[in-house]
Amino acid sequence: MYKIIQQLKYARKDKKLTQEDFGKKLGLPQSHISKIEQGGTDPRLSTVTDMARLLDQELVLVPRSMLSAVRAFLSGGDEQKPMWHPDEDD
Repeated sequence: MYKIIQQLKYARKDKKLTQEDFGKKLGLPQSHISKIEQGGTDPRLSTVTDMARLLDQELVLVPRSMLSAVRAFLSGGDEQKPMWHPDEDD
């Protein structure tokens, strides 16, 4: 959960929202936002979902068997090599 919260914190900062402004939009005091971002409290899933949506993010559950493919897709990496490739000219 900590990783998700940190990503939301970065998204909040990217949008130039202070903890106070963010808290007002969520209906929470700034001190609670601070505790969540510092890992001092475990927020409810509904709170994390609301935080994400206010930051134009979405929480998604991924089947564990698909996790490496999703990570590769999101990172643009090539963890999984394609089964085909174009012929190269010599």
